Parts: sequence; structure tokens; C-alpha cells
Amino acid sequence: MSELPQRMNGRIVALLLLLQLLSVYFLWTLNPVSEVGEAIFALYLSVDLVSFAMISHIFRVDKWKGSIRRATLVTGCCFLALLLLFAAFLL
Repeated sequence: MSELPQRMNGRIVALLLLLQLLSVYFLWTLNPVSEVGEAIFALYLSVDLVSFAMISHIFRVDKWKGSIRRATLVTGCCFLALLLLFAAFLL
């Protein structure tokens, strides 16, 4: 696959940080006492961790003057979308 230009790194990180902020907001408002609440809490926590891993990957590749491949970011975004889809079905 082709590689992303360097100027898109900031935009991708900003969108991932926005996703993390929304996920943390839902984590704070969630009641993890019930069984369904525990499952949703785990899904939102995994969304936070996957987006953090994507941000750290972007930072690491950018620091070493490499180029980020689209395949790795598309895979991470598809995984995030699946996690949010499962969370929507549990609500």
C-alpha cells in the first residue's frame, strides 16, 4: 500500500484524541455495576487503548523520519469501528 504524507499525521492524531476524549467521557458516565455495563466499559476501555497504540505508532514512525503505511491505520480504524459497533449493540 502507499504511504501517508507527513502533514496528515497531525490530523490523524487530532481525530484519535477526539475519539479518546469521547470514549473517556462515556467511561465516566457509565455505571459498571451491571453485567451489560461491565461489557460496555471494557469495550470503551479497549477503544482508548487501541487509539493510544495508534497515536504512539504515529509518533514513533514520525520520530524516526519514516512514513506511515495506510494498511496499518486502516486496520486500526476498522478495529475501532468494530469495537464501537459492538458497544452500540450492547446498549
